[in-house]
Amino acid sequence: RNNLGDRLSLEECQQRCLDASSCNFVVHDNRGCTSHRTCRGRPRIVGGNTTTWEKVSSNLAPEGPPVDRPEADEPSFNSPQWMMRCPTEPVMTTACMTTQDYNAATQSVKDLISSLPQTCNIEECPVADFSGCILRMAGHDFMDFRNGQGGSDGCTDMDDADNAGLPECLYEGEFGPGTVTINDAYARFCDRISLADFLVIAAEAVMAHIATPRLQQSWERLFRNRFRYGRTTAFEGCVFSEGLLPNPEESCDDVRRVFVNNMGLSWGEAAALMGVHSLGRAKIENSGYDGWWATPDQARSFNNNYFIALFNRGWCPDLNVNGCSDSDEEANRCVKRNQWKICHDNPERPALAHQMMLDSDMCLHFADARGNLLQAANDDCCAWQSTINNRWPFVNAIADDNNEWCGLQCGSRFPGNSGDTYECTTGPIAQVGREFQTCCADRIRRGNRNECTTITHGNPRAGGPAVDETMVFANDEGEWQATFL
Repeated sequence: RNNLGDRLSLEECQQRCLDASSCNFVVHDNRGCTSHRTCRGRPRIVGGNTTTWEKVSSNLAPEGPPVDRPEADEPSFNSPQWMMRCPTEPVMTTACMTTQDYNAATQSVKDLISSLPQTCNIEECPVADFSGCILRMAGHDFMDFRNGQGGSDGCTDMDDADNAGLPECLYEGEFGPGTVTINDAYARFCDRISLADFLVIAAEAVMAHIATPRLQQSWERLFRNRFRYGRTTAFEGCVFSEGLLPNPEESCDDVRRVFVNNMGLSWGEAAALMGVHSLGRAKIENSGYDGWWATPDQARSFNNNYFIALFNRGWCPDLNVNGCSDSDEEANRCVKRNQWKICHDNPERPALAHQMMLDSDMCLHFADARGNLLQAANDDCCAWQSTINNRWPFVNAIADDNNEWCGLQCGSRFPGNSGDTYECTTGPIAQVGREFQTCCADRIRRGNRNECTTITHGNPRAGGPAVDETMVFANDEGEWQATFL
């Protein structure tokens, strides 16, 4: 280590390193500029007030002896590292990483997303599908954390049914052989960035790249400033992780187990993390579920639309969406998948008919008619939220959803012969009954008026364990970002 000077600009610091034959790596911060032969032992940070810069990347010495990959004849655990293609020997632990490395890696992922067709409708949305798969891969990687084991180590069993669909975006081709993969970007950095680190970088790149314009720059800055490299890829397998991923059918019981108990998050933080469902969709061939969490036009933007949709719709059970017969389920050939569908009408927005929520989404905000855990298979009711509620402000959330509530334009007439005007957020308490008829219209037509616990002005504490946070996130995207990060 050598002090190259105090109060130097970054450009002056870099020039002095170029002039010094013993300098391969510099650290520039508000204290000055120091040179190093390698980055070994440097703080594992790539952003903030510290800028790291390397003169020649090939001069960097590895941290410890190289790791040889074991013979891959018949691996007992199908870990992602076995399948990723690297033109050189991939590193298992990131020994050194500069700000430029991080920026280049995130840009490589952004370039892949930008290369995709921008088509986005009910049938196809390439940006949403690929972006959603990247976040799903990163999520499945860290959600096996328990008792100090697992987490973001680049290891999850690709043969596990819960991971169906991930090999396509990782290395096979998201839209068929030869199409875009995470490997396309990873291969450029696999000689110096571990897969465990790269999956985190890829997820951060996605979220920042397709965030709403008002959040995009802050996402990029905060991700870069807080990123810590040095994760080791668990290429030999992580059999301990089997069964640790949350099962949506277990509702908030599994949200509590995975996010609150195992990962140590609060209910608000767990809800904020579920906001990643604003991207992408569920497919029967992958998970057994079917539909978009957000409307297709919103599913390629990382925003708070997930929370808006959660309470700005009337939701009813949608049972056995994957068509699993009793005999097949008894023979363990499939498992019936149950979710929630929209209960109200909106002929002007047909995309709403393709929206869905899982039990693990719904339970954050709603409870069943007795105030207990909400599950589609057990609760034959309509879950909905009244606007006549002074506990939370709804104005922004309604405005961000086409100025509608349950498919009805604010200021328009209620359906039927009453002639009453729908006064979103400002109507009288008597309006609650008409809201129910609007939000749960399909159920009422079928003769079923069962309600899940109704969240109204007169019952402000009804709801799930994150009801306050989901309402705040829906109305204030900045509050969601602050909690998420």
